[in-house]
Amino acid sequence: MKSLKKVYTGIFRDGGAGAFSKRRFRDRRKKLMEREGQLMAITGVPYGPGGKTTWSYAYCPTYQEPAMMYLTGINQNNVILLLDPNSKVSDEILFVDSKDRILEFWEGVRFGVGDDQSLREVRSVTGIHDVRDIREFKDVLKERFMKQKKKTMGTLWLEGIRKGKVTSITTDHNFDFKKKLEGWLRVWKAPKKALKNIMANHFELRLPLDKYDIANARKAQDITNGGFKALLKNFRNFKNECQVQGFLEGQMLMNTPFGLSYPSIVASGVNATTLHYTKNDDDFSNNEMVLIDFGVRWMTMHADITRTFPVSGKFNPMQKILYEIVLKAQIAVEKKAKAGLTMEELNTVCWGKVNQGLERDFKAIGGKFKLQYKERPHGVGHLMGEQEHDGDPFRNYARQPMKPGWMISNEPGLYGEFRLRLKGKTYDEKIGIRIEDNLVITKTGCLNLSSKIAKTVQQIEKLMAPNPYIA
Repeated sequence: MKSLKKVYTGIFRDGGAGAFSKRRFRDRRKKLMEREGQLMAITGVPYGPGGKTTWSYAYCPTYQEPAMMYLTGINQNNVILLLDPNSKVSDEILFVDSKDRILEFWEGVRFGVGDDQSLREVRSVTGIHDVRDIREFKDVLKERFMKQKKKTMGTLWLEGIRKGKVTSITTDHNFDFKKKLEGWLRVWKAPKKALKNIMANHFELRLPLDKYDIANARKAQDITNGGFKALLKNFRNFKNECQVQGFLEGQMLMNTPFGLSYPSIVASGVNATTLHYTKNDDDFSNNEMVLIDFGVRWMTMHADITRTFPVSGKFNPMQKILYEIVLKAQIAVEKKAKAGLTMEELNTVCWGKVNQGLERDFKAIGGKFKLQYKERPHGVGHLMGEQEHDGDPFRNYARQPMKPGWMISNEPGLYGEFRLRLKGKTYDEKIGIRIEDNLVITKTGCLNLSSKIAKTVQQIEKLMAPNPYIA
């Protein structure tokens, strides 16, 4: 008989904490309740693969709402968590579907209620003792809300400041859930604006990674590194972007059951000047470079890596100059990054270094260029964590002092048309270069989790060099 842990491993992520996982998730819920001090309802993703667009059932595993994953570890659709810090009876209730053995026959085991054994299993695996049928949620919520002395309720939706105005993301399940709760509150004669957003407190607790998160992020980096090494060593066998994507993702996915961080970008030549290029089907030319943006998940943490390298295995003189301008900017950002600084300050370091390099190392030797952007092409980085792009979606956090435990990307780039004549030869290319690592912020500096992934000219050319012992 398999253990419960093994049976439910597909829908419960212990975060690598093992026997400590239930306490870890419980501590997270308690801290959120202490911060908010009010009744809260948090929804998971409401439907699974193919549940809304039935025709799109193509490699689409369930990825849980990150807030639900952070608070419970449950990777199952149609679950709701109710937190009630003022209750003396039960301060947390998990709502799930009724157990459906026929559905499990088709799609695998799910947490459910309706019989004593199923209830015991949910409690044992998740550590949440009050588990109820999701059809009871509305009635339970109403009862709990009416008992509150302070008639407010919290839930999560994503919002931030854009162009001086408070703006919400209105297209996801969190906003749909918010609208449903607001409708119920109106019927229950609740005060206006009774529904409060818990986003600020939630992110403040969630964004600093703990030791398990950092270990998982490091594991994701190691797997990503292995795929990249194998790619460079075998690169001479590939003729187009599609082959590279297939090989790289295959190498990485063989070593993680948790999937990719995002669909890989494989952009050769001029395609690398499109920041979110997704076509991935052009043939290679021997004199161009390839930009790949790739990474995998381990548990709920991500690797988000970008590397740029020559198809031929050797940088030409102009490519090398431009590449090292970007690399020097990336190193400068890494040296500067620490708690207390803002990401906007890192942007100043990054793009100042890139522009200085273009003037001193390229233009000063006769190089000419036309960039595809004004001032800077994109931010130097973004927050990472339970989401590959974490924190508020409008990135207002870029102006906030960074905190120990935050994980950020460090990804300077350079995109445009470049021309240089050296030693009687003219180089003229439209080029996109980006180099991306992942940093964990500390009080005095940062920890580069990607430091083992080759990125210097010498490291890349060595890995791509033909092996003289292979015919």
